[in-house]
Amino acid sequence: MKEWSSLITLGNKRGAVRNPRAGPWGIVPRAFVFLTAWSVWSWGASALAEGREEIDVKPEVFEIPAPRPRPVVGERLSFHGRWFGIPVGHGWIEVREIIEVEGRRAYFVEAQGHSNEVLSAFYPIHDVIRSSIEVDTLRPLRFEKHQQEGHYRAEEIVTFDYERLTATYRSLLNQSVKEVPIPADVQDLLSAFYWLRTHPLDLNDPTSLQVYSDEKVYRVEVKPLMTLKLELRRRGTFPCMLFEPIAEFKGVFVRRGRVWLYLSADERRLPLYVRISTPWGPMTGVLDRESLSQQ
Repeated sequence: MKEWSSLITLGNKRGAVRNPRAGPWGIVPRAFVFLTAWSVWSWGASALAEGREEIDVKPEVFEIPAPRPRPVVGERLSFHGRWFGIPVGHGWIEVREIIEVEGRRAYFVEAQGHSNEVLSAFYPIHDVIRSSIEVDTLRPLRFEKHQQEGHYRAEEIVTFDYERLTATYRSLLNQSVKEVPIPADVQDLLSAFYWLRTHPLDLNDPTSLQVYSDEKVYRVEVKPLMTLKLELRRRGTFPCMLFEPIAEFKGVFVRRGRVWLYLSADERRLPLYVRISTPWGPMTGVLDRESLSQQ
């Protein structure tokens, strides 16, 4: 559900604090992870006794119903994330309520990701991200990020002005302000997740998104691969659509890693499973059983 992953360039960001010795995750492109693998390694963490999530994939062709056209207030999706099959954290994304932002009705969405005790001993992760997504257009009106990953810190608020086609970034750490040009159809890290789940996806051609992250706008292409039956250990078997998100930017993660996203082929478009191949080992994220039971 970094996050269904900000596209971050190498080095320090405005309004962020990071020790250059913070480790390889300090340079992972954050938005790409958020958009494509919401909780792969920072979310997850049932007990070790839960065992490694295992899947079985069987290619199959079937009819795919239209998705729900809007997010569902009250929906909460929780994830278990693993690295080399080992639990490393837990997290969730929730449509909490409908609010008003400058006179516009908006879904208030919050996502959190936290490392477990084992990982926190040497690389703590505590992320809280919020987005106000306009009800009528599903475009972001306000984005808020509070991020701690190792020695990296980020505290920011971004507001979107569609009359001026400008996003205004404000750092809460150093009080810097920057205006960034945006397209009319821009998404942020959370709104992109719900856009993908509520729009029909062409299984013959890639779907493109313009995603704002870290003071820039990036083009992200979601490439369809196949339809299949996905069997999740202790969860059941589900008709799925398999996608590979690809971002048009340079970075260590994108050059040397790949992401595969399994969306349920029903009207809910649930992010059932995510696989990531990285220079630091394989990562997986799986939706928990309670989230699967929601209607």
